[in-house]
Amino acid sequence: MRGLFVTATDTGVGKTIVSTLLVRGLIERGLPAIHFKPVQSGFITVGGREYPADLAFSRSLIEPEGNIAAYCEKRSLFAFRTPVSPDFAAEKEKKSIDPAAIVARANELAKEHLLITEGAGGAAVPLAPNYLMADLIADLGQKTLVVARPGLGTLNHTRLTVEFLRQRGVDIAGIVVSGYAPGEETADRNITQLPRLCNAPLIGILPRILGLDTERPGWLTPEAADALQERFDWPRIIAACGI
Repeated sequence: MRGLFVTATDTGVGKTIVSTLLVRGLIERGLPAIHFKPVQSGFITVGGREYPADLAFSRSLIEPEGNIAAYCEKRSLFAFRTPVSPDFAAEKEKKSIDPAAIVARANELAKEHLLITEGAGGAAVPLAPNYLMADLIADLGQKTLVVARPGLGTLNHTRLTVEFLRQRGVDIAGIVVSGYAPGEETADRNITQLPRLCNAPLIGILPRILGLDTERPGWLTPEAADALQERFDWPRIIAACGI
């Protein structure tokens, strides 16, 4: 399937902002990209109504004039209110996540769009009994970007994530480091080590952003998003998308 799957070494690392920037950048380059977040845990209130938090944020930068309800409905499939792991969030609402339905929706969207699929949590997060996020990535057949932190522990976490995905036959398109502050000795060394240890290219470095909050649509301006997009290796990203 053309496009990319965006996963991370953990929750809160930067999947949503990376996914949003990728979609914006691809659209600006004339490609029909769409942000697909099949499983969402956590809602926010906008204009007196509740919406999936991550998609509400991406909509504020990708289709700011569009209808928020229609935007979220098209791009989500299983959305739960409690911000916990997807399987637990579903359990709390007495619902279940159907991986086959996710694959079917992805195939439908992929007929007209270049799919940027965002995971929930990390690669080993359970979605259903005996079914992990990594299994969904493998079933979709998308190349995968791994979003990682720059600091202490990232060499271990990133390599474990990459190797875990490869064991399931997932092709790693590259690594994006999120939250980098220049001049931090450990972070600077980690950034040079990650491509070699993981045998995967580094295709983006996003800076540390004070006040980062993807549960507050509108806090990041379009101008700031434009500047962040320039920190990606776009030729490599476009090639990984299958274009």
